[in-house]
Amino acid sequence: MPNVLDIAPLRALARRAAAKIRDQKVAARFEKLAIGALLKDENNFRAANAIELEYAEEWAQRAAARGEAVAVFKLQRSVSTKLHAVARRLAETCRMAAMDESARPHDAAVITAAREFLAKMDRMNFAFVAARTQRYARLLAAWEDQREIEECCTRRVIDATQGRTWHRVTSVAELRLIGREFHNCLARTTRVSAAYGGGLYNGVSQFWVLRSAQGDGLIVAMATAPLATRFAEVRGPNNATIYSDHPDLTRLAHALGMRPGSPPPPPPMSGAALALAARQFCQCLRCMPPPNEGFLRVSLHRRAAPL
Repeated sequence: MPNVLDIAPLRALARRAAAKIRDQKVAARFEKLAIGALLKDENNFRAANAIELEYAEEWAQRAAARGEAVAVFKLQRSVSTKLHAVARRLAETCRMAAMDESARPHDAAVITAAREFLAKMDRMNFAFVAARTQRYARLLAAWEDQREIEECCTRRVIDATQGRTWHRVTSVAELRLIGREFHNCLARTTRVSAAYGGGLYNGVSQFWVLRSAQGDGLIVAMATAPLATRFAEVRGPNNATIYSDHPDLTRLAHALGMRPGSPPPPPPMSGAALALAARQFCQCLRCMPPPNEGFLRVSLHRRAAPL
């Protein structure tokens, strides 16, 4: 371990990566392993310069006087990326270990092995943890891909206008394909996402895609489920804005049993508008002052005079 002037940035990097792991015990073990791995790699440090040594603590100045190397931690993007990647894979390993093996009897041995691996992390080095978690993360991704192709709801088609049709999205995998077609964030959703894919899989959201007679995607709509009471989000390709009075959207809302909501209240008037309204007087016949009869008689006389 080199003589490091300030180890706080190194610890902060390990702590930020460990924050991805929900299990506090596993996160603490990972943080300890990550700090040890960072300290062992000489590429993570550079020699302290004269100014840094001048303002360093006494122990560092004495070490430099003895001819010992005094180093400063330097943050490298590649090291940070690797650290966060291992933390994510370790978090996925924790999710695998938390699974009920009775629900996956054919994979019970793998789930048990993941639990034993987490229990023995104190005896392992960082390189071994990085390699083993990569294996568990790939297995979990394969399992979730199998779940995400399963249909979460019944397929349904609703006729729209001009030969267009609404199609209900029935799986997370299909929702991702629609996201790629529409070039939006649905392309990255998963079964465990807080929104979109997670809502579809858990039955709290329903998705509909409007297609033309040629099969082109025109609108994707997200509504509440199991009872459709409102549209949470409606977008076109490339996140284009779709207005609520679109005839095809209105037809879908009617087919899903949505009731039209009350119109929104008018926006509040600005201070300038209120002041202008206060200065204007009523112009009805009761409030208007009586006309000047002499002026009216002269005006009529002038208008009736010959040219």
